[in-house]
Amino acid sequence: MKRFTALLLISALMFGCFATGCTDSRRSNSDADREETEQTRRRGDGRSSLGDVEGPRHNFNNVDETATFETIHAEAPETPWVLENNIPFSNGNIYEYYNQFLYRTSDHSEIPTQTLNSIATIQRPNVRHYPAEMPGYTVYEVNYIETFPTRIIVPPTASGYSTTWEYHGVGFLDYYTGTTYPVINMASSINSFCVSGNVEYNGETYTVYYYEYRDEDTLYNEMTTDAEGNDIWEFTVTNTETAYFIVPNGYDGIVMYVYSADDTYRTWDEVCADNAPLYTAPHVFGEEGERVEDYTFISIAELG
Repeated sequence: MKRFTALLLISALMFGCFATGCTDSRRSNSDADREETEQTRRRGDGRSSLGDVEGPRHNFNNVDETATFETIHAEAPETPWVLENNIPFSNGNIYEYYNQFLYRTSDHSEIPTQTLNSIATIQRPNVRHYPAEMPGYTVYEVNYIETFPTRIIVPPTASGYSTTWEYHGVGFLDYYTGTTYPVINMASSINSFCVSGNVEYNGETYTVYYYEYRDEDTLYNEMTTDAEGNDIWEFTVTNTETAYFIVPNGYDGIVMYVYSADDTYRTWDEVCADNAPLYTAPHVFGEEGERVEDYTFISIAELG
């Protein structure tokens, strides 16, 4: 399992005097913002209106982290990697495991307890594509919602606490070569990123971009009591994730994948150690320990 798939989300929910929220830090760099504004003029308008179906739903000028990957020299194999490796595609929702913890806000130490649910649902993505403003390029927009119906026991002695959960981010790879797209780990300190770089193919050089944005919404938040008298903190949160790929016209090789095996054995210390916006460079899927049977795959071209 790649580290970038281990994402941490810290709850900012409030429930009476029980929970305290967390403040996310944000990258602020006016020079970088000005530079990205000029890039956006060349590749897309970055319109942010959710009701605008003609262009991007988010503003490409506004991301928390950026990274640039080294030039990729791409060669299409005789048999596409997906076919060579018998990759099975799913067409429905994806179910994945997550790890939830209760912790003290005063010192960020774990409060031992029991979680009553550990499975989230990723809805089948919505996909659309449209021309980029940069001639010869297309924007692929992939939008999906992940729902976390959390339930956790609050010990009678607990006070000044909040909750954290770790879940797996969706990754993307190339249908033809099996090369994973470079990505920045969506840690609790960021909710968006942009990765860009050059790809050389058939003697031509193409500059491609991958953006991702995360928006959180709380649907339900209650404290209840079970038959044994335990206080149960239950809330349902949805993450709306939107990925944008600015790629050359005619490219149709985007494949989504997500780690769907059970790793609820991970500890509080392991989860905290992974809570950083780390960059993961591209590599061929499987070269760094990934097993096909641990993942669920969706062909983006088949959805839009």
